[in-house]
Amino acid sequence: MKAKLLAVVSAAAFLSACANMNIPGVRDMADEGSAFDAALHQNYADLAQAEYDEADWADARYFTSRSKMAAAGQDSGPQMIAERTLPEGSMGEIEVARADLLAALDGGGRDKAASPAARAQTSFDCWMQELEENIQQEDIDNCRSAFYQALAIVQAEIDTSPVAKAMPMAMPVPMNVYFGFDKSEIDSKGMSVVDGIAEAYAKYNPAMISLVAYADRAGDAMYNDILAKSRVDAVVSALRAAGVPASKLAISISGEANVPVSTADGVAEQGNRVVTVTFEDGM
Repeated sequence: MKAKLLAVVSAAAFLSACANMNIPGVRDMADEGSAFDAALHQNYADLAQAEYDEADWADARYFTSRSKMAAAGQDSGPQMIAERTLPEGSMGEIEVARADLLAALDGGGRDKAASPAARAQTSFDCWMQELEENIQQEDIDNCRSAFYQALAIVQAEIDTSPVAKAMPMAMPVPMNVYFGFDKSEIDSKGMSVVDGIAEAYAKYNPAMISLVAYADRAGDAMYNDILAKSRVDAVVSALRAAGVPASKLAISISGEANVPVSTADGVAEQGNRVVTVTFEDGM
């Protein structure tokens, strides 16, 4: 009886969540605001769909609401930090990031760089949502990297002083391409990161791009070195296909040594199945 009751309650909750969200319909709403609002409209719809696909009804509903507001030209800005319960140790960076974002938006970013400004705001909100969830480090890193990449573009567009134009643009934060267990194929999430790396290369023109390949500590160390090499080879191939020249790519194989997430031997840690990509400015 309890099982049946739980099933009924779960089904009711599911139907209620679906009834409150019509993401395709929201996506198709006519835009009544600025180009910035229109970009927010679609970006928030993307976030809503992603959370809906993961059965995160609360966040799907939240991002659907934000998409509706943006379509109506009534955006309220990046989410307030107090509205999320964030992990200890993340507040300092988040507070600075939000302040920098607001400064860029209020400094003309919404008008001068509408698309990257919208991407910066929605990536910030995505970053906070993933931090609160604190389950998928890959998703946290992806939202964080997307935020900093977009913010740097906005900051460059709004700063028109001669000194600023003469100074080299700061390189973006490192980006991570994650892999499945014992896999070297790049999945759809990984390809979105690769696309971001290629876009950043075209924007920043770095002197070099450093790629360090890792593997978790499950299995034989020699095998993990081979696996790490296969992973970085896949990233290099994808970047070259996207227009990044091989001469700009510096490869290092770390395998299970000096992994990003320290673990005991034999532990299959998702955070260590990764190729870390860092832009070097040559200075």
